[in-house]
Amino acid sequence: MRILIALLFAVTFATTAQASDASGEKPIQHLKVADVTSMKDAKKIFVEKTAEIKSKQKLDAAELHQIHVITYTLEKSVEFFAENLKGDKQELAKEIAVVVENIHLNSENNRTEKTRKDLKEYFKLADKFAAGFKHH
Repeated sequence: MRILIALLFAVTFATTAQASDASGEKPIQHLKVADVTSMKDAKKIFVEKTAEIKSKQKLDAAELHQIHVITYTLEKSVEFFAENLKGDKQELAKEIAVVVENIHLNSENNRTEKTRKDLKEYFKLADKFAAGFKHH
């Protein structure tokens, strides 16, 4: 029985590893984060996590890891916006979601230059998106 369990675990792990290495790379859920349930919380998380990421300047292995962890919560905030906003704001939220996923993957895999490029794009979109917060 133990051998069967070990074998099943090995097959499951190998399948997961192969899936993430394929061209359709998807982030592996290393961290469970609670869903965002209100617009107020989504905005607060978005602003706080964006500021946290902005404070990372070196983008060494330690900072890339910190950014990777931050993206789990940031993704929940952006997901809430993408599901609950309408029109241009919703489209912008969906665009941001793609960039945040790229940041997640590239920071997770220690790709400094790709992460730097994604962050530049993210901050441009995030500034545009957050400008709308002041009017609510």
